[in-house]
Amino acid sequence: MSALDMEPGLARSLRRIERRVLAEVPLSANVVRSIWAAVAVLACVCLASWLTSDVDGHRTLLSQLAIGLGVAAVVASAAAATMRRFGWCWLAAAISAIAVPLSVLGYWSAQTGLGVGSYWFLIGTLCHAVLVGNWVRCALPPEHARGQR
Repeated sequence: MSALDMEPGLARSLRRIERRVLAEVPLSANVVRSIWAAVAVLACVCLASWLTSDVDGHRTLLSQLAIGLGVAAVVASAAAATMRRFGWCWLAAAISAIAVPLSVLGYWSAQTGLGVGSYWFLIGTLCHAVLVGNWVRCALPPEHARGQR
């Protein structure tokens, strides 16, 4: 049966179902565990970074950006791991990818600008790298994820 032979309402419903199914991202149990572990650690790191990176209530702009991107990565990764949608996975990957260098710069700026060596930013960098690796791996086509062509 071609699309021309179907009634318009049925064709629309089938297209909607097709888009929804194609947007789903299958996640293995190991990937989900590593994502949730990284999200939990990153949430603690954001709080610890916020508490340890100020001097008399002042923070550098780069450290504030690193903390903000950490919070955004926690929210986007939690949403992506829960909903398992392609768009959320790439959003979480993009936020964490941007946050990797900004976390290093946040550490650098807090140490040089305020004299505060908050190593939490470096731990956050590792968490972001784990998230980027897992989200990008999830969004690859299945034959590329297994190393086959």
